[in-house]
Amino acid sequence: MKSLNFYFDFLSPFSYFAWHNMQTLAKELNLVVHYKPVALGPLLNHWQIKGPGEITPKREFLLKQCLRYAAKLNLPFTTPKTHPFNSLYALRLSLKGVAEQDQARVIETLWKAGWQTRIDMGEPDELLKALREAGLPADELYEKSFTKEAKVELKANINEAISFGAFGVPSFVVGDELFWGNDALEAIRDYVLGKDPLDRAKFASLLAETPRAAAQAL
Repeated sequence: MKSLNFYFDFLSPFSYFAWHNMQTLAKELNLVVHYKPVALGPLLNHWQIKGPGEITPKREFLLKQCLRYAAKLNLPFTTPKTHPFNSLYALRLSLKGVAEQDQARVIETLWKAGWQTRIDMGEPDELLKALREAGLPADELYEKSFTKEAKVELKANINEAISFGAFGVPSFVVGDELFWGNDALEAIRDYVLGKDPLDRAKFASLLAETPRAAAQAL
């Protein structure tokens, strides 16, 4: 069985879509999925990239795109009460070392609470309420999420994602191959099935033989 690392942040609606779509892909390809919560901010800062929400027309365009995509899939979609929000509480609650055998259920509960029923995902009380309503041990999870081990695990996930070259979320890694974005799932399918159309020799040649020119200026 092949395994797939899924790097995500609850801030990202495209991570929500990818989480939803990946369930079908994992079953189809018999993939073992390793859920890896990461904070988007450090990824962007590492590569000196602005977040989509920091660029007003991009923020508005992407919201339209999300609404169109969700409507096409007939997938419940809204936004959390505030966005962006502090996702660290949700990320730590969903870590493998915190949620353990309940990790998949915790992640599902938090995705649905934020992006389907519009809770404030930066507010711990609302996160815990959602977990309790799902029958999960919210108080125990919350206490574990503040341990040194949880903070170390989250940082390790971020560093691991960066080591693979991840520059945003959702990101996926199969073996050493990085994929980015909800629309990468078809490419992941081809890769896992040994049908990747990428010409690697041409890729290496173009990368080596195409130097950067001066930046455009007016």
